[in-house]
Amino acid sequence: MEILFNGEPVSLDVDLLADAVAALGFAERQVAIAVNEAFVAKAEWPSFRLHAQDRLDVLAPIEGG
Repeated sequence: MEILFNGEPVSLDVDLLADAVAALGFAERQVAIAVNEAFVAKAEWPSFRLHAQDRLDVLAPIEGG
């Protein structure tokens, strides 16, 4: 399935958000996820289904001062 990941086209062989997060290398990181500009609670990731051409934005906190 083709999705947009942080604005770039990506092909994934998964349809659940939790699996996509893992496939993209973010499973062990503290991140916030928005699908089509709507944030999805982490508790919903295992059952949240992605669809072709969904826009997935991953936001991670950064340290700085």
